[in-house]
Amino acid sequence: MKTIPRQIVASIFANTEKGVTYSCPLSASFKKACLFLTVAMFYLSYICTGQQYKYIYYFDAQLASVPAAEAVVKGKGLKEDGVFRLDYFGQNGKLFLSAHYLDSTLATLQGQLTLFHPNGKLEAQGDYLNNQKTGIWQKWDSLGFKNDSTIYQDDNAIKVGKFGYHKEGTLSFFSFKDSLADTFMSAFYDEKGTISREVFFNGQTGIMKTYDSGTVKLDSLFTRDEREASFAGGNAAWAKYLQKNLNANIPVQNRAPRGVYQVIVKFIVNKDGRISDIRAETNYGYGMEKEVIRILKKGPDWEPAVQYGRKVNAYRRQPITFVVEEQ
Repeated sequence: MKTIPRQIVASIFANTEKGVTYSCPLSASFKKACLFLTVAMFYLSYICTGQQYKYIYYFDAQLASVPAAEAVVKGKGLKEDGVFRLDYFGQNGKLFLSAHYLDSTLATLQGQLTLFHPNGKLEAQGDYLNNQKTGIWQKWDSLGFKNDSTIYQDDNAIKVGKFGYHKEGTLSFFSFKDSLADTFMSAFYDEKGTISREVFFNGQTGIMKTYDSGTVKLDSLFTRDEREASFAGGNAAWAKYLQKNLNANIPVQNRAPRGVYQVIVKFIVNKDGRISDIRAETNYGYGMEKEVIRILKKGPDWEPAVQYGRKVNAYRRQPITFVVEEQ
C-alpha cells in the first residue's frame, strides 16, 4: 500500500524555508508575471467535511501504516466524485492533511491534496494526476501569506512564482522563473514600498539594477546559481549534531501529553555563517522551543546562502520534531 510520497511527508515533518528580506508594488516589467500570479491566487478550494467517513486507517509519524495501538495519526476516508478522499488527523484531533487517491488502496494520488499548518491555516494545495503533480500548486506561511505559486506539467515545475514579506505584511520580494523560456526575474522592496533592486536573466546571463537615493547602478551577472543556507556538513552532520546535543526527553520531563510536536524556529544565517535573530514560530511549551533555541545558539557556524554566485544573508526556517510516547 502506498501513502503520501516521501517529499510530501518531508514537507509535513521536516520542511525548511529560506528568505532574503527586501520589498512592495511591482514595476511594469512584471505585468506578465503578475497576471500569472493573480490567476493563481483565485485557485483555491476548501475541504468539505459534511459527508460521513466509511474507512479508518492508522499511521505512525512518517505516515506508514501501523496497528491502531501504535498510531499517532488517524486517517478517515470516503469515496467522493469518483475518487477516494483520505483526511489525516493528529492526536489533537486536528486535520493536517487531506489527499485524494484513485481508490482505497492509497496506491495512486489522484486529485487535490491540501496541507494545513498547526494553526489550521492552509499550508499547500494542488492536484495530482496518476501520482504526478499537475496544474497550479500554491503554498502559504502560517500567517496566511502566499509564498509560492507554481505551475506543474507532468510533475515538472515549468513556471514558479515566489514571494517574501516584511513583518508588517507588505511584500518584500517577488520572483518569477519560466523554465520553458529559460528566463528569471525578481524585484526587492524596502518597508516603505520603494524598489531597491531588480534582477533579469535570460539563460545564465543577467543584469542587476540597484536603486540608491535616486541613482541606478547596473551590474552584470553570469550565473543564476543559488544555494540555501545549511548546517556545515549537510543533513548527516545536522542529524549527528542533534543526536549528540538535543535533549529529546525535554517534553517528557515536563509532562507533555502523548503526541508528535513539530517545533519550528526561524533565524538568519549571515554572510559569515553566524546565526542571529532566532525566533520560535510554534508555542507548544513544555521546554521544547527553548531546547531548540539553546542548541542553535551553542552550535557552530552555518554555511551561508549563495545568490547569483554571491554570499547573502538569508532566513532559515528549521523544524525539529519531538515524539512523546505513552508514559
